[in-house]
Order: sequence, then C-alpha cells, then structure tokens
Amino acid sequence: MPVDALRTARPLFARIRAAIPGWAGGALTGLQAIALSYLVVLAPALAAVAGAPSLDGSAAVDWSGAATVATSVWLLGHGVPIVFGGATLSLVPLGMPLVSAAILVGVARRFAVKTWTSWALGVATFAAGAGVIGWLGSPDGSREAGALRATLVCALIAAPAVAAGIWRAYGARLHLLDVVPDEVRAGLRLGLGTLAFVVAAAAAIGGVWAVLGMDRIATIAADLRMDPLGVGALAIAETLYVPTLVCWMVAWMVGPGFVVGTGSLYAPDTLTVDTLPQLPLLGALPSGSGGWWTWAPVAVVVLAAIARASLSRRIGLDWASARSAGVAIAAVALGFAALTAASRGSAGPGRLEQVGAEIVPVTLIGTALVVAGYAAVWGAIAAWRWVRGYVRRDDARAEPEVPVAPVREPARSGR
Repeated sequence: MPVDALRTARPLFARIRAAIPGWAGGALTGLQAIALSYLVVLAPALAAVAGAPSLDGSAAVDWSGAATVATSVWLLGHGVPIVFGGATLSLVPLGMPLVSAAILVGVARRFAVKTWTSWALGVATFAAGAGVIGWLGSPDGSREAGALRATLVCALIAAPAVAAGIWRAYGARLHLLDVVPDEVRAGLRLGLGTLAFVVAAAAAIGGVWAVLGMDRIATIAADLRMDPLGVGALAIAETLYVPTLVCWMVAWMVGPGFVVGTGSLYAPDTLTVDTLPQLPLLGALPSGSGGWWTWAPVAVVVLAAIARASLSRRIGLDWASARSAGVAIAAVALGFAALTAASRGSAGPGRLEQVGAEIVPVTLIGTALVVAGYAAVWGAIAAWRWVRGYVRRDDARAEPEVPVAPVREPARSGR
C-alpha cells in the first residue's frame, strides 16, 4: 500500500461511522452494548463448561446449560431475580450494571452522534434488547414481568451512559442545566463528593479486611478443587459482586453494619458469624470488632468535613449557602438509601433470604454523621471569621490617631 494511501486512510471506526446515517449510530450503540455485555458472562460460562466433564460422564458439552446460566447471571445483574428450587436469588451483582454502563459509554463515543434522536435510539435499543433477553431467560409464568423489569432497569442504565459517551465525544451540553440555580449545583457537588469519599474509604477498609483474610480465602478456594477454567469463571462472577461488598462496607463504616443470613451481624462493635457458603469472596468479610474499629463512624464525620472544607469558598455562611447545604444533605441521604437498597436481597433459601443492610438505620445514622461533619466545618469557619474580625477591631483601636498639621500657604509679597 502506498505511503500516501496510508497517510490518508481513516481509522476503521471513523469509516464505519461515516458510512452509516447519523440516526443509525444510536441503534448500533445499543445493539453492540447488549452483545458485549452479554458476552462478559457468556464467554466464561462457555469456557467453564467446555473444560468440565458432563454430569453423566460422557464427553458431551452442555452448551445450552452454560447459556442458561449466563443469561440468568446477566438478568440478575440487571435487576431480574433468579428462581430455582423454590428459592429466590435477588442479590444483584452491582458490577454487572457498571460493566454495561462502561460499555455503553465507550460504544456511544464511537458511533452515536450529537442528536437527541441518536441518544434516544441508543437507549431504546439497549432497553429493547434487554427486554428480549428477559423474555427468553425468564420462566414461563413470569416472562412478561422479567422482560418489563429488564427493560426498565436497562433504560435507567443506558440513559445517562449514552449521554456521557456523546458528551465525551462531542462536548455536548444540556442547556437545561443553565436554569438550575448555582446553590443547587454547589449542593449537589458537595453531596456527591461526600458520597464518593465515603465509598472510597469503604472500599479501602474492605481491602484491608481482604488482606487480613487471605488465609481464609486461600483455604476456601483450595477446598473447592476446581479446574483452572472453573476458577476463572468463579473469579469473574465474584468480581461482579465486589461493588456489592463495598456497599456492605459503607453500612459497616456508618455503624449499623450488615447481615449475611439470619443470625449474623457484621458491625464495628459487634461480630456474630454463622455458617456461610463456601465462596472465597466471603472470606474477605470483617473478622473482628471492638477496639479501634468502633471509631469507624468517626471517619464518616472526618470525610464529610474534608468535603465541606474543600468547597468553603463556594459554600459560605449566608442563606444561599444554607440552601446548598440542604441540597447536599438531601443528596447524601438519597445516596445512602440507594446504596443500601441496591446491595440487599436474597442469596438463597433458608437463613440466606436476608442479606445486606437495613435501609432506614444506615440512611439516618449516615446522614447524621455527615451533618456533624458539615456543622464542624461551619462552626470552625464562623469562629475563624469572628476571631479575625475581633482582632482587626482591636488593631484599629490600638493605632493612635496622628494629628495632621494644617498646611499654611506661603505669604505673598506686596510686589
């Protein structure tokens, strides 16, 4: 190929995007996102079943069984419970919707265009594809409910994700946001920043417990005696549940803690453990309580104070700033409630029907801790301003008044 042709050749994605109509890019975005997100769970399932012997000892590979399991996992990750043997599995692997959102953002950057039609088609196509998977993967008696739930959840995931992809590609801007008052924007920034700090700290604490429980994790993994492909499939499945575990650690850090089955409680001041399923991920749960761990809720106060102090120039002490603080507190409360609700559900029959944290205690206590952090910074800023003003008044009083001598005009000569 000549050098000039190499220089003028456009990238593959650019040529594909130029060859299709602008509106079709949105539909292509949804179709690709559905296929790629489904392959995330289908490929490991097929690999695991290909390397494992069949139940009857024959050499046949149960491809349809692997596809059924992958479909169930995909639907569970998008809010559709799994019913098996009279039990219900509704604990959502929160990593699955995050993977779908990331895929949507990446594909939308390549194929969607800066139009409302492209955005709407991307969202509608992804939601419609999820509805088809929900219809095919749900039992006969609940196909309509499964399809409807998958469609609604995936529409909620796709709407902001496709918009973020278009924004990353074209720098699109919603002029509707210009109508939002500045104090509301500042409050949302403060509230979301506080939640981000708390979630990051919870993830770090969860990592500490995982390191402390490395021996337990290794023992459980060794007792499973799985082949390498099965280990890889299990690792991917457990990775999808890591964000769920982080939400549990948010409840642990706030104070009320969480349960993994009836009769258990993981909290900074209490640890009650009962029999758990043999899963390596559960070896990363907290294994201690009391002592210094009881001070974990204070970390929420400190993080809220840091977030409030970082926006002290934007959010002051006037009434507009008070409204911003109210918006931030409301955003924090909704965030705690959403994180807790998304990470609770049923993990199986019997005592595992209750897994996760209680929404009301986590929301109320977590919001109160954040308010304490905001109030501490507000009091510190108010005290500093009062002290500074008082010192300036004292300095002004201490300075003596220097009399100014009148300026005499020179005498004029009579000439």
